[in-house]
Amino acid sequence: MEKRWIDKNVDLSLLTTHLGSFFKERDFEAIKGKTPKGHQILAENSPRFRLDGYVSVAIEGKPRDFVVKLELCKEGKRGSATPILLTTMLVGGYFLSRKLKAEENWMRLEKEFWRHIDNVILHLNNSQDAAYSPG
Repeated sequence: MEKRWIDKNVDLSLLTTHLGSFFKERDFEAIKGKTPKGHQILAENSPRFRLDGYVSVAIEGKPRDFVVKLELCKEGKRGSATPILLTTMLVGGYFLSRKLKAEENWMRLEKEFWRHIDNVILHLNNSQDAAYSPG
């Protein structure tokens, strides 16, 4: 999912720092870095949010017109070739249950993330001007 903001004039480096903190507060191992188009955060291995993959956040654009993309990147192809019915029959639904829980965790994380970012952007509105104003 992605969301775009226009005319907010947000310091994107500061936004990236806030979003990195969001993941660390939820016990993710998170790294952030710069990309040719902006900033990126990769987060994984949270005991609170057991996901089937890792989280990628891309922040692209300029302070007055930027996009934030949130994506769950699946890890490999393990188990994806096994039909659900066969999985259910062979292992009593354990893997199916785990997959459903991971999807539930992802939906909960997405909801928290977008709520958090809306609040952060309200707080950082016009922060780019403040970051570069003299004295």
